[in-house]
Amino acid sequence: MMAQLRSKTAMYVLATLTTLGLVATGAAGLFNALSAPAPPEASSDAAATADPVPAPSMEELGKAPGGTSYTDLGEQCQTSECFRLVGITSEEEDADGEAAAEAVHEHLLDRGWATVLPPEEGGEAADPDDVPITESYLTNGSVMVQVSTTPYDTESTAGLMLAHAQAPSS
Repeated sequence: MMAQLRSKTAMYVLATLTTLGLVATGAAGLFNALSAPAPPEASSDAAATADPVPAPSMEELGKAPGGTSYTDLGEQCQTSECFRLVGITSEEEDADGEAAAEAVHEHLLDRGWATVLPPEEGGEAADPDDVPITESYLTNGSVMVQVSTTPYDTESTAGLMLAHAQAPSS
């Protein structure tokens, strides 16, 4: 039996059968792929063509804390979501972006907004005092605010970004 398998003729037959098997299974897979029904249209296409939901208004922030003022820098939209950039201007000459951002952050916390911390590695909860305000965001349940110590324009001291806290369609 081993001698028959070592012959050149047996090797050619086995190689031919293997090649035919591979070609046949490839052809069957191609036929199945071509005859399969088309995948359903994604629902995100409808959302992408529809107008995005407007960004939250400046009224969500309320009145600026003492010593600061808000400047609406306009709404910016991506495919399905809009957000509003807000400049924080400190009325003090020597105030830096971090002090102005901290004042607004504390003001919103005093008004009942909640801090949402970034996920911590290892699944442990982060201590809010250890997380910089620029790495967390505030929410009142319907709107979220991201604080930035970097100004968004030349006339502001710091910045805020307002967006919907959840997808507007949900």
